[in-house]
Amino acid sequence: MADLESALSLIESVAGASVLFVGETIRDVYTHVTPLGRPSKEVVLSVQAVRDEAFNGGIRAAADCARSFVGDVSVWSDRILTKHRFVDTAHSRKLFQVYEETELTNDAAPIDLPETVVVIDYGHGMMNEEHISYIQGNAEFLAVNVQANSGNFGYNLATKYEDVNYLVVDETEARLATLNQFGPIEASLEELSAYAERVIITLGREGAIGWQGGRIVRKEAFVGPVIDTIGAGDAFFAVTAPMARYGSIYDLMLIGNAAGKLKAQVLGHRGTITKDALIAYLKANA
Repeated sequence: MADLESALSLIESVAGASVLFVGETIRDVYTHVTPLGRPSKEVVLSVQAVRDEAFNGGIRAAADCARSFVGDVSVWSDRILTKHRFVDTAHSRKLFQVYEETELTNDAAPIDLPETVVVIDYGHGMMNEEHISYIQGNAEFLAVNVQANSGNFGYNLATKYEDVNYLVVDETEARLATLNQFGPIEASLEELSAYAERVIITLGREGAIGWQGGRIVRKEAFVGPVIDTIGAGDAFFAVTAPMARYGSIYDLMLIGNAAGKLKAQVLGHRGTITKDALIAYLKANA
């Protein structure tokens, strides 16, 4: 109960915070299909298109996760990438995806940065040396998440950032950044602590492991059904980033695991998580 009370207090502590989210906008298009089988003359999967859904993903979906927790949310995104996913409608199972051409916008860097800057680096070109230098030189509190995906695998590493206040990556991203293919994940955690005051490595169904003040802390995941993991890691990070300047690493992992679990129960970005829903989930499951 003491852990729950501490986490709930941390959630309330950022009610008036002002947060800037920085990163690429990803337009997520889901084409729902019914598999028909293999054509008689080709080794391909034939499908019947059922319907399309489109969501604002990437940094805008992450920012939406934080809106009910803080006082003000703004977004800086200078490009849009469309990811077109084809999904088996009967089982919500993704079959394959297509990257479409990136669209550049004219969004300029904000002149005045708010008290907390949250960067989600999806590795699609926005976070270049110029943007990183500007943010690291002007942010009062900087939270960073650096992602590996099929479009940048092995080339978008967390070590491109220095002097970060809060860093969150998943296990694959941590191992890539520290050249630790088979060793204990704790070694990656300790190495990444040279780049950030607080570090969390998310481990999927194994929960999360964190580093703060020279100490390693672990937190188990919440169990239950999963519909779609797209955006779950973003939700973990987006919700906890504004809280990271105030709370313990344990509370951040407890809150983040709950946020990720709630998001994994939603297909794509049909819906986002809210402060009320997260508090109710924690009270029922923590």
